[in-house]
Amino acid sequence: MKKFTSRKFWMAVVSAAVILGNEGLGLELPTESIMTVAAVAISYILGESYVDSQKSDNKN
Repeated sequence: MKKFTSRKFWMAVVSAAVILGNEGLGLELPTESIMTVAAVAISYILGESYVDSQKSDNKN
C-alpha cells in the first residue's frame, strides 16, 4: 500500500500515461515533448532514489 503513496510511482504512472495516451489516443503531441517529459520523469525518479538510499544509509 505504501507504493501507491510514492511520488516516484505516480511520476512513472503519469509519464507512462502521457506516452500511451499520445500513441493510443492519437493526441499527436510532438515527439520532442514526449521525450522531454520522459527525461524529466527519469531524472526525478533517479534523483529521488539516490536521496532515499542516502537517507537509509544514514539510519544504519
